[in-house]
Amino acid sequence: MMGLLVALSGFYLLLFYGKSSLFFTHRYIILPAVFALASAAVLVVVGCLGSLLSFRDSIFLQGLFVFLLVLVFTLESTASALAFFHSKKLDSELASLSGMFQQYTGSSQSHISWAVDGAQEELQCCGVQDYKDWMGTPWFNRTGGLSVPCSCCNSTFLSCNGTLDQP
Repeated sequence: MMGLLVALSGFYLLLFYGKSSLFFTHRYIILPAVFALASAAVLVVVGCLGSLLSFRDSIFLQGLFVFLLVLVFTLESTASALAFFHSKKLDSELASLSGMFQQYTGSSQSHISWAVDGAQEELQCCGVQDYKDWMGTPWFNRTGGLSVPCSCCNSTFLSCNGTLDQP
């Protein structure tokens, strides 16, 4: 059962990385997901082997069971360490996006504004971290500090116009 849970988390990471791959310059960012999937596969084998051990009393199978448990621990530890390391690296890669927010004009003629709006709509997000990222931009100040771009709006709220008092 745990193997299935670890595999689902690995697939989720792969889907997340695939969805936002436009923003990553390096492919190594998917390594935590790959290690999570590998550990899930080994964990399923270990579970089956553990079930088999309950019926047989084999020293070889017990040794293999312990070896596979150590392998799962190593794979999951590596995945965790890589995820932590890459989260720090991800922060530095996302810092360049903050510069794009400073150059946002809201005009459909501006390539930067078009890219920011497209990214926010595609990823269903607002800002790099959250909507507060807009509060330090020249565009936000020009709007009187009352709204964010309409690309921040949730598509389920049809009346959304970007004002901060709306959901």
